[in-house]
Amino acid sequence: MKEMLLSLMMITVLSAGTAKAAEEFFISHWCGPIGLTQEVFAEAAEAGFNVAMVGESTVEGNIKALDLCQANGMKALVGDIRTRPGNDRNTPTDNLDAAIKDYSNHPALWGYHVIDEPHSSLFPRIAGINQYLLEKDPKHTPYINLFPNYANSKTLGNATYEQHVDEFCKVVKPKFLSYDHYAVMADGSVRPEYFSNLEIIRRQSIKHSVPFNFILLSVPHYSYKDVNEADMRWQAFTALAYGARGLMYFTYTTPDSTYGPAIIDHQGKRTPKFEMVKRINNEIKKLGPTLMKLNTVAVYHTGTLPTDCKALPKDGLICDAAGGEFVIGQFNSDDGFKYAMIVNRSLSRPAKAGIVFSQPVMAYEVSPKSGREKVTNISEQSGSWIWATSFGPGEGKLIRIETTKNLPVKSWEDKITFRPRVMLNPSNQFANQIFDKDKNELYNEGMNMYLIAEKVQKILQADGRMDVFMSRNTQTQRTSLREETNLTRALGCDVLYALHSDATGTEAPGGGSWTFYHGEDGKRLAGLVQTELAGAIKSTFYPELKDLGYRTHWYRLWVLHEGGCQAALTEFLFHTNPKEREMLKDPKSQDIMAQAVAKGIIRYFFEK
Repeated sequence: MKEMLLSLMMITVLSAGTAKAAEEFFISHWCGPIGLTQEVFAEAAEAGFNVAMVGESTVEGNIKALDLCQANGMKALVGDIRTRPGNDRNTPTDNLDAAIKDYSNHPALWGYHVIDEPHSSLFPRIAGINQYLLEKDPKHTPYINLFPNYANSKTLGNATYEQHVDEFCKVVKPKFLSYDHYAVMADGSVRPEYFSNLEIIRRQSIKHSVPFNFILLSVPHYSYKDVNEADMRWQAFTALAYGARGLMYFTYTTPDSTYGPAIIDHQGKRTPKFEMVKRINNEIKKLGPTLMKLNTVAVYHTGTLPTDCKALPKDGLICDAAGGEFVIGQFNSDDGFKYAMIVNRSLSRPAKAGIVFSQPVMAYEVSPKSGREKVTNISEQSGSWIWATSFGPGEGKLIRIETTKNLPVKSWEDKITFRPRVMLNPSNQFANQIFDKDKNELYNEGMNMYLIAEKVQKILQADGRMDVFMSRNTQTQRTSLREETNLTRALGCDVLYALHSDATGTEAPGGGSWTFYHGEDGKRLAGLVQTELAGAIKSTFYPELKDLGYRTHWYRLWVLHEGGCQAALTEFLFHTNPKEREMLKDPKSQDIMAQAVAKGIIRYFFEK
């Protein structure tokens, strides 16, 4: 996606996955209607688009575009420079407040465009904007679109694509997940990474309970094909099989002379793609009410298996699909029914298919013309139950399946499990030392906090439900904050927890315990850990503990902001306080504190 196109865009934000971001299945495009006239917006609505991104150069222009969207039954996702991340790491609250004031009360507003294809170094800034917009205007959605999986690690800022998407979800916590992937090439080939990208996005959508949107190719440029209806249908319906809850076309109008004709050409005239897209969009609109109540539970393939994909199980309810190569997405609906989206994986060949069921079933196809169900003709042949049907190239069909006998159903759900990953970060501040009058070391923060972290690691590992790492391997190893947070990101950790002891920096001894955090999930982690820790200390070895609670830090602590995940940092006790220093060193007190911290972390992951 090109940033230079922002001023031209009309975008739709589509929500997908297992979470529902809207009642309607969203369908949109980049580079929307050019000109603030009734005619061009009515034309976009006729093509089946229901949300447009408006990127005018003035507030007045955006308001006019919102008015035109409203007049034509569409919503708008507004592009405004004030909602974009700048060079300042602080959240631009004044700009965001002004944008919210200008747009939030318009009935046609869908959300705010924030950024396209960000490097991971921008995630903390984007998170601040996302959180602020959602807090101040929860009815509307901040929109961020991610790179495809063929972007290299330097472009992403992460070692792997899955790590990139996971970190984005953990740090930014988007209301929905969007990405683009242009797979259909001018030489007739298909990018081999296409289905692998869908696998990753679906997996992370499920992990983070966020719906996803897919941006497909509709305009020739660079080495990409001038797509036909089968190409666009194939892109749309394979994404639906993976659980997408939104589709967006790149592009609607033709951006400039380096691009071939899109849905609307360089002169603003309809190309043959207009009617193709209109047919596809209207079909998806009819399927939309059903799609929006479905939850993806498995995706299988037949024939030649694409990279990272799974073959259709032979013992499944759908156990074979003869007559072609297919992708089969399986779903459970909110009202308890089983659905499948079956897609012809060929871009060029129709398929006379036999969809084979392993037990007696009734199947009902959801009509793409009316949205209503119609009974399919299932025939029994030699102990199998077969639906004979035909598919055009790239065509998908949505069916509801009812078993007619009380027989067990196998391989319907292919459950994805995620083990939480925790990075324990014992203080690396070896220079924080206390000496006696003879210059004998009484306390060393880096050395001491490693011992407590080691105990926490053993407790969490014994629990058996998570992977637990330490940011250094030995008690004496020296590392840097950058090395520690880079390691946290490289391992894809869900939480970084730092262990420190406090000091006053004055002659006063100080005293107490507190935990610092960044972000809402960091706040929850900090609260659980601090509550467990303070309670355990008070009830066992130090009843007069001063519980300082949990809060954000007055500095932008690197370790809380740069680890690519939720983070908290506890100052256990004050090592400048002689009484508390001895508690920090005492193995029995260390055991109690480690147990409390581990309990707080376990509650964070497994207590709803």
